[in-house]
Amino acid sequence: MSRPVTTAVIAATLGITAGCGAPTAGTDQVAATSRAPEAPDVVNVVCSPSGTVISGTRFAARGDGVHVHVESTSGASGVYLDYSSDRLPESGGGEPVEAGTDLVLGVAPGPVTLNCAYDTGSRQDPPVTIEVLDPAGAWRTGALDALGCSAPNRSLVEWVYRPGTGPTADVALAGLAAQLDKPVTWRHVQDGYVDSSRQTFVAMRDGKPWATAQADRSPADGTFSVYLGSLCSGAEMPRSS
Repeated sequence: MSRPVTTAVIAATLGITAGCGAPTAGTDQVAATSRAPEAPDVVNVVCSPSGTVISGTRFAARGDGVHVHVESTSGASGVYLDYSSDRLPESGGGEPVEAGTDLVLGVAPGPVTLNCAYDTGSRQDPPVTIEVLDPAGAWRTGALDALGCSAPNRSLVEWVYRPGTGPTADVALAGLAAQLDKPVTWRHVQDGYVDSSRQTFVAMRDGKPWATAQADRSPADGTFSVYLGSLCSGAEMPRSS
């Protein structure tokens, strides 16, 4: 015959269960403090009389690149923002920033240096290094290398070809292809941020990579300009049609 369970036994059992299952306040506090804070996705830069001031040291890139807001309190004229990254040969200056400027930079995740320049570059602040993170995995490269091609530059278009233009990338690419002496097909290649206003294409001749092209979308009206860039490995020098 089973014996009745006493109230004392029930109380003791419930007490043990509650004590084992309930987390303590100290555990919650440790977990909360151990979480790394999220990095901001806008780099705020002030070109000040004392130098280039940046709002932090670690920032998150968005899908289209690194967003930067620049203000100038320096009182100087001809103020620009210079930037550089060891992982990508993209560096340069933005628009004049006396009244404030919003930029989207295509620099790679990793260390990036920023500094304000004055009097149209004749005087510069010491560079400040920040770390760009890529929490969404928006930066993608390697496809160009696999095809034996390098990143586009404008060395060819300066003396052989005009840029193709149009309301879409396809129309602009067709305008550029019409200037070539041999037919090509275009292959989109991801090289940089996935949602960037600058995208990369490879011109294929007879099924082989021939040259790269850079398609830029205008922030003003959304139209595209496409520039022929670098030749791929083993490609013949281009001739205009």
